[in-house]
Amino acid sequence: MSSPESQRVSANGPPAPVAIIADDEDLGRLLLAEAAAECGLESLTFDNGVEALDAALSREVAIVLLDVDMPGLDGYAVCRRLRADPRFRTVPIVMVTGHEDATAIRLAFEAGATDFVSKPVNWALLPRRLAYILRNAAAAEHIERLAYFDALTGLPNRQRCLETAEQMLVEAAESHESVALIYMDLNSFKRVNDTFGHSVGDTVLRTVATKLTNALAGFREQHRHLLLARFGGDEFVLLVRAAAAREVAVQLANACCAAFREPIQYDGLEFYSAPSIGVAVFPDDGRDVATVLKHADTAMYQAKASGTSSVAVYTPAMSSRLRNWLDLEARLRRAVQDDLLRLVYQPKFRLSDNRIAGVEALLRWCDAEYGEISPNRFVEIAEDSGLILDMGGWVVRAACRQLREWLDRGYRIPVAINVSGKELLHGDPARVLEMEAAAAGVPASLIEIEITETLLVKDSGVVRAALERFRQLGCRIALDDFGTGYSSLAYITRFPPDRIKIDKAFVHNVDRSPADAAIANAILSIGETLSLVVTAEGVERPGQLEWLRARGCHEVQGFLLSRPLSPQDLEQRFLRAAANEERADVRARLANE
Repeated sequence: MSSPESQRVSANGPPAPVAIIADDEDLGRLLLAEAAAECGLESLTFDNGVEALDAALSREVAIVLLDVDMPGLDGYAVCRRLRADPRFRTVPIVMVTGHEDATAIRLAFEAGATDFVSKPVNWALLPRRLAYILRNAAAAEHIERLAYFDALTGLPNRQRCLETAEQMLVEAAESHESVALIYMDLNSFKRVNDTFGHSVGDTVLRTVATKLTNALAGFREQHRHLLLARFGGDEFVLLVRAAAAREVAVQLANACCAAFREPIQYDGLEFYSAPSIGVAVFPDDGRDVATVLKHADTAMYQAKASGTSSVAVYTPAMSSRLRNWLDLEARLRRAVQDDLLRLVYQPKFRLSDNRIAGVEALLRWCDAEYGEISPNRFVEIAEDSGLILDMGGWVVRAACRQLREWLDRGYRIPVAINVSGKELLHGDPARVLEMEAAAAGVPASLIEIEITETLLVKDSGVVRAALERFRQLGCRIALDDFGTGYSSLAYITRFPPDRIKIDKAFVHNVDRSPADAAIANAILSIGETLSLVVTAEGVERPGQLEWLRARGCHEVQGFLLSRPLSPQDLEQRFLRAAANEERADVRARLANE
């Protein structure tokens, strides 16, 4: 057992580094402890290998001195067990024994020993020898930290995580346990870097690492085989080996989520960067690290996409959905590159004279294998993959070319296109429009830009600057889906649009529901007060149309009046008639003059 005097702690400052000493002879333990003390170490001494091993695994250790022949576990077994723990990768282990034959030396180094000291020991020389070993160990530990630890957060890095996972899987297979891999990705972290710079982003990441470490502190006593690592960027991975690793992993994941309910504060700013977390377990979800990691990543994306849960546990169905997603992403990329998308155009009509006032360009994609893909589906894929910038450029180019064809036929009609938040925040859509309009030889003022009201609510300087750039080109700005997001009353006065569109959710029962009618009336009143054009979407019944007309709504669009049409059908049904009416009006004015 450990001797009482060997457990002293420094009276001044933090505890001294610890030496674990195991020798079944009392005098040997005493002399080894004195040699360790000359090197500035506090000693824990034991007369058997079992207690020495338990003590070493439960604390930070500077060096381990082991006799070979001991009760319980011999020195070789203790050495092997310690080397199996990643924490003892660079800790020096010295075998101090009366065996000095070649076989004993070979067994010692095969077990992982750093050095071998034969008895009888030169006790005057031993402190110097230990000091030399400790200096080399410190250098090795420094190299170890550079190779296996993240410089920003101090956590184990990707390489250490993967190597530890490999070892955990081997040990779990031998002990009939399981290993859970918990994959965490911070939501909206890229926005922090883009908005405030990488120095602030680094501070946030350090705070995240601290929050996660603190959240896991209460679990470490019960679950010794637990590792938190920074996997890269804003991704963190947690490993845990246990008999019921899946249940433990869910507890750990929920604890990590709870740590982010309060915002991260920095220099008067508050950041909410809650993680999306995926869980996968060996051996149920994979027989090797790469497979389990892939499935945890898949579950994480499921958690991110669900919008209702921060934690998702892997199921085989998730892989099928991910394969479908990736296949559609590849096909969509080819469709953009090979010009396989198309635009259809839904007319907007003025209620004052029932004439066509403009069209909204709507993107459609018919894949050769999957058929017609829902716009909600492929736009989500485009935004997630970053393809939205290329796809937005395709829409602008196609709309400008179509405008050129209509102008050549004598049809001058404004075209509205939808611009996503990612295009405004991470691209330069105004520059794209300017270039494409010039290439097609059409006035940019014939393009109207539609954005959702949530973009305006974010009150981002980047968004405002992009919209102002569109204004300088002569484009009008429309606020789409008005009333469905946050209250925008304050924001539309800071950057007033030219048009607001009443969302179809409020138009659906506007002539039947007092509540919807009250909301629509309020929006119409805002438009009148701010001198904005108000367009109602989703008009499908005569009752809706007459209600809107009676209350002074300026424009309407919906299936009652026209579904989205191909350019040819739009021309035949509306543009020719509109051009003829306009020419007739001109002739009438000239005749009156």
